[in-house]
Amino acid sequence: MPNAGALELAKRILKSRGLLLEGDGAGIRRIEQALVIASDANPSIIINIEYGGRDSSGRMRISPFGSRGGVVGGSEPDTDDIVWLPGDIELQIESLVSSIVSLASAGYPGCIGCIDEELWSEREWRTVVKN
Repeated sequence: MPNAGALELAKRILKSRGLLLEGDGAGIRRIEQALVIASDANPSIIINIEYGGRDSSGRMRISPFGSRGGVVGGSEPDTDDIVWLPGDIELQIESLVSSIVSLASAGYPGCIGCIDEELWSEREWRTVVKN
């Protein structure tokens, strides 16, 4: 079963024109690599990256320019307007990277049939991942 949270965050990333990445250095490098692969698969994807602080806190913040982003790892955010990918940061980043590459290869965000019809509910997602 695909990680619905990773798919949602990947969609937000691929619709943006830029990202602010903060946190785990290895995770940042994996996302950079995924975006290179995504732009090779879909040349319309051009995403500028800015960097915040790098640390080993076990948490990574991904902030698409002009929209809500997500947090990978760490404790649950106080707000429901960002996607939270809890648990092992390496596994979550791998799921996110896979989602970015898969969606871009399918032509997202311009593809037909590769997006959900329903609006994202972070509250429902957190209920699932916390149980």
